[in-house]
Amino acid sequence: MLPLKQLEHAIEIQARAFKLLQWLAKAIAQGFVSLTKAHDVADVGHAAQSWIEGHYHNLPLECRPDPAHIKEFANFFGSYLETSFDIIEVSPVRSMSECGCFCPMCRRLANPQHLKSKSLTKIDKNRAAKLRIRRIEMLALEEGLTFNELLSHNSLQNAEVRRSASFAAYGSELLERLNGYSDGPAVLALWRDFAWTSAGAPNRQFKLKAELIHQAEQKLIRIIREQRPT
Repeated sequence: MLPLKQLEHAIEIQARAFKLLQWLAKAIAQGFVSLTKAHDVADVGHAAQSWIEGHYHNLPLECRPDPAHIKEFANFFGSYLETSFDIIEVSPVRSMSECGCFCPMCRRLANPQHLKSKSLTKIDKNRAAKLRIRRIEMLALEEGLTFNELLSHNSLQNAEVRRSASFAAYGSELLERLNGYSDGPAVLALWRDFAWTSAGAPNRQFKLKAELIHQAEQKLIRIIREQRPT
């Protein structure tokens, strides 16, 4: 199972990163924070780290990462800009930042008011399905149990089982994103499985907790055990 303390750490960083994204949408538009070219790399995680380090003391406390975790925070913040949002291009000029950098980080920060939640494609949803199966397989291996992909796939037709698998797979992705790895919009597809309502809208009352992920994994382990041949 995913380590509870690591999940709590990742969720705390996730919350701060999202608050920073929301704050930036206003701060840059109002001219409070400007974009300064502090990097020459295209990798969004490294670019985010350079920008955050350069603006660290301008950031509100609730958006500011612990200095010891800036790299992880930057990786996660960068993944938000890559996996969850699209840029609505207004013009070729506006897609460039004030500092003249065309990297993914600066292009998004230059137009934060034009960030739009991604529209998921069939490819994204298929990838999310594979992530669910992969997490079930990893749980089986960790518990020394036999993994049956066909039975697992059939079990996922049940909405509650699918939701648990999405929780577990999303938890695994949280930890990966701290290290700069992300499965792109498929992660957003997982999130919407449990953080959105059945009507297809964000559940404003939902709050992600490490315990919810642990409970989901425990449920999946019970299902895997029930699938063992007799």
